[in-house]
Amino acid sequence: MRKILILMHMTLDGVAEIPDYGSVPGPSPEEPDDPMWDSRMDSIDTLLLGRRTYEMWAGFWPGKKSDSSASAWMKKFSRFADEAEKVVFSKTLTSADWPRSRIVRGDIAQEVARLKAQPGKDMAVGGPRLAQSFLAANLADELLLEVFPSIVGRGKPLFRVVGDPGHDEDLIPLGAPGRHDFHLVESRALRDGVLFVHYRRSK
Repeated sequence: MRKILILMHMTLDGVAEIPDYGSVPGPSPEEPDDPMWDSRMDSIDTLLLGRRTYEMWAGFWPGKKSDSSASAWMKKFSRFADEAEKVVFSKTLTSADWPRSRIVRGDIAQEVARLKAQPGKDMAVGGPRLAQSFLAANLADELLLEVFPSIVGRGKPLFRVVGDPGHDEDLIPLGAPGRHDFHLVESRALRDGVLFVHYRRSK
């Protein structure tokens, strides 16, 4: 069955943004073995996007494949994103003009169940807010994260955490509301202290 993958950059405090170090940390954009994306583009045929991420990507990626100043990796990702089906979950977006795009206004879980029942390759979630919804509904099969060695204190959180002043213990029991468990598939130290981790949902 098709899997739902969340591929995201993240800081130590869970912000789904890339800190500026003056240079690009982690794998070089020119390296062919970026562990998060490069080895998986051939196994992904659908991008699941929220409105904001779709608008950002649609305004940026289509032109990169023919941009002489773009890196080889950016050109590769541009071609991949063009060819993938783009499913945009939004109640406010009025049009999706990037080819192979469509808008879904209904229930996320119902659409995911429909997509999983169809033949095809895996699907990747783009955007931290949509990722939060997938995680809350236990719809993510795998997490692939590149974790940057910084605490930034603000930004777009990848994980939705609810304060619980009545919880005095330091133990979250099995089956607790909101708890979803994963097991480690792979971890790899990248350049400049970035850590790639790959988790799969526990059965």
